[in-house]
Amino acid sequence: MSVALNGNLRDFGIAEVFQLIGQQRKTGRLVVGEAEDSIFLAFDEGCVVRGGSATVESDSVTLGHQLVRSGFLTRDQLADLRSESERSARPLSDLLLAKGLVDKETLEDVQHLLTRETVFDVIRRQDGNFNFTAEAIAHETPPDKLLGAEQILMDGLRMLDEWQTFADVVPSEESVFRRIGSLESARALTKGDAAPGLGHAERVLGLIDGRLNVRRIIDLSRLGTFGATRALAELRQAGVIDLGTTKKRVAHPVMPGTRSGSWIPALRVAFGGLLPFLALGYMLVLILPGLSSAGARAGSAIPERHGDQMGRRFETELIRQLVEERMFETGTYPAALSEIEARVVQQSNSLTPLRLSAYYYAVRDDEVVLLPPVR
Repeated sequence: MSVALNGNLRDFGIAEVFQLIGQQRKTGRLVVGEAEDSIFLAFDEGCVVRGGSATVESDSVTLGHQLVRSGFLTRDQLADLRSESERSARPLSDLLLAKGLVDKETLEDVQHLLTRETVFDVIRRQDGNFNFTAEAIAHETPPDKLLGAEQILMDGLRMLDEWQTFADVVPSEESVFRRIGSLESARALTKGDAAPGLGHAERVLGLIDGRLNVRRIIDLSRLGTFGATRALAELRQAGVIDLGTTKKRVAHPVMPGTRSGSWIPALRVAFGGLLPFLALGYMLVLILPGLSSAGARAGSAIPERHGDQMGRRFETELIRQLVEERMFETGTYPAALSEIEARVVQQSNSLTPLRLSAYYYAVRDDEVVLLPPVR
């Protein structure tokens, strides 16, 4: 006889839900929460297969969003892949592998991270509706690599107990930390529980730059909310980092025809329209004093060196603006200027790909070094 699994976590806790699914070796999909706040966990005979947001149209889209948050893809790349997936009817994962954007191991790691994040989210919830639907769950994970619901519950409850001991040290996901100690101090916290030669604390410290907030550091560290937050707490308690400013969302004016929050396209339009006037003003400031003092006649040619200087300055500022846009969109600076080539060409007819490649570009200690070609 099948037992209906639906209710509210206030009446039937998540621990009881997990135990029932595990003991009865159920296969299906558990959804917790409603609307945009809802998440899901898929089970196969009582073992967790995967998890993520329940509001998106497919599991592959959930995986795609996690790849963006973890820094493996840009939003533009994901949008292009989704469009191609719809046209070709090929799964997003197949396209990712075929294009060499990620390898199979990375896909598995990111899916595992997404599942762990969902489990930790579910464990922390004490309120909200839940519903379990018995249905077939397609997956390729070997049975010996699946963890039972009861085992995951035990691990989750242990993490939840430990979470209470350090959550206050990291006030919120909007908090921003800055370094005040040395890398050697961070290495002393390394416990060998991360990649070889790189502990959790050291990996997290490498992302702290006084600008990225806690949520962004969690995503880019790929350690999960629990692991990265614990590392941040350890670093702060050891005096290696401390709170800086807190990033706040600023309401940007919305231009006609744009959606609220879509400020980057609006900024491009405004910036593009303003540049000619700025260039003209700058040219007049440079030229007019020289003409008046030298008694130059009307119609005198603009000195070539001034035109060259102005052109280089305009190009440099445009490139720097687009590099910063890329940073704010993805959390990382482009590895090379060729990554923003398409945007540069859209903004400037004279700044060709060949000319763009002549610029010197490097990122050193989280600072951009950009030098124009020598003439």
